[in-house]
Amino acid sequence: MYLSVITPTYNSQETILKCINSVTKQNFKNYEHIIIDNNSGDTTLKLIRDVKNKNIKIISKKDKGLYFAMNKGSRIALGHYLLFLNSDDYLIDNKFFKDTFKILKKKKYDILYSNIIYKKNRIQIQRKYKTGIIPSQLKLGWHLPHPGTIINKCLLENMNYFDTDYKISADFDFFFRCLLNKNVSYFYYDKFTVHMLPGGQSSGFKNIIKSNIECYKSLKKNNYNNPLLFIFFKLVRKILQFS
Repeated sequence: MYLSVITPTYNSQETILKCINSVTKQNFKNYEHIIIDNNSGDTTLKLIRDVKNKNIKIISKKDKGLYFAMNKGSRIALGHYLLFLNSDDYLIDNKFFKDTFKILKKKKYDILYSNIIYKKNRIQIQRKYKTGIIPSQLKLGWHLPHPGTIINKCLLENMNYFDTDYKISADFDFFFRCLLNKNVSYFYYDKFTVHMLPGGQSSGFKNIIKSNIECYKSLKKNNYNNPLLFIFFKLVRKILQFS
């Protein structure tokens, strides 16, 4: 199987169908969509079960958070590649699966990454995350977002999955560890592929602070020389993404 799409859910009744439908609209059969539900108490599970799609697999059990769910989905995934699509995000490039299948069939890159876009906020300002070409050397403030990024399952296993000690920034830590590994190969799919809804774990003033504290700890753990400078440029780059 080419691709396993992994979606953690928890009381996601307002957004889950848009997420699932965006995957179905890919008109691509060589995938599975794994829903890892954290024992939702609303109608999330009913909505998912009412969707007539044999590619969808549901696991509903109390878990320990987002990255725990992502790791759980990764371990049971049958796909050679993994895409983590949050329950309040949806795909906007209808050829994403077909195009990337052709690319990764020719050469088995470890990571294929793309651009993502955020919903406009209350004052109609929109953030566009155009990731750009992977730097040959570490670039201050540069990192990958996990939505819109397809990961070779073997790479995730070899890197020992997401570190669940990080509650908000385990994806940052994982991709930073990948950047330090010179054997990891990348392909930049220069299209906007995912629409994200602000309000995730790293949104809100308090969570932004917590997220960057975790990023700082990850940088220190991985022996990066200027963690504070990296965090500063990371914040600057985020501000420049608004338009």
